Amino acid sequence: MPWPMVHFAISDCIYKGSPTRQLLIGSIAPDSIHARGSHVTREQKGFTHLVHQGIMPTKEMIWDKFLSYWPLYEEPEWKDFVLGYFSHIYTDLRWTETLYTDFEQAYTGGPSEMRGIYNEEVSQVEFDLIRSTRGMECWTELLRQTDGYTIDPFVTQQEVSQYRNEKVEWLRDTRNEPHITPIYFTTDRVERFIQQTAQEIQELLKEWLPVSDKR
Repeated sequence: MPWPMVHFAISDCIYKGSPTRQLLIGSIAPDSIHARGSHVTREQKGFTHLVHQGIMPTKEMIWDKFLSYWPLYEEPEWKDFVLGYFSHIYTDLRWTETLYTDFEQAYTGGPSEMRGIYNEEVSQVEFDLIRSTRGMECWTELLRQTDGYTIDPFVTQQEVSQYRNEKVEWLRDTRNEPHITPIYFTTDRVERFIQQTAQEIQELLKEWLPVSDKR
C-alpha cells in the first residue's frame, strides 16, 4: 500500500492545494492501528481498511461506508476527517489495482526479496515526494494542530495522534531515505497515480454527496 506522502499529496489535490488538518490526518488514520504495536495481526489491519476475509472492498462498499459516517456530526472538521479516512481506503484499492499489480507482473526477482524491494522503493518515493511537492512543512504544521477523531469501531483518537507523531518523525529523519532510483515505482508513475486518484475521488464526491454538502 502507498505510504503517508502519497496520501497527503492526494488530499492536497482533492482540496486543490488547500488541504485541511483533519483531511490530512484522516488520510493516514486507517493505518494508525499500527500504534497498537507489533502484535497487530493482518486481520486487524484489514478490518480498519474494510478488508473481509482477505478481499479488498469494492469502490461501492467504500463509499457506502463513507456516506454512513459523513452525516454523524455537522462539524466540517469531522466531515473532512471522514473524507480523509475513506479516501485512504479508496487510494489503497486503486494502488493495488494499478501500480502494485504492475509491480507484481514486472518483478523478476525471488519471492523472498519482493517485500524488501517494495519497501525500499516506496521509502524512496516518500522522500522524492517531499522534494517534488514542497508541501511537507505546511502539511506537518497542519498535522500538529489536530489529534483527529475516534472512528468506531476502527481506531481511536489516541491511536491516530500517536501514529501521526511516529510518521512525521520518520519523514523528518533523512536517514530513512534509501537513496536509490526506483525501478517500479518511478516518480512519473506515482505522480500520475496521485493526480488520477484525486480526480476520481473528486468525481465520486460530486456524484454521491448531497448538493448542500459539496465543497
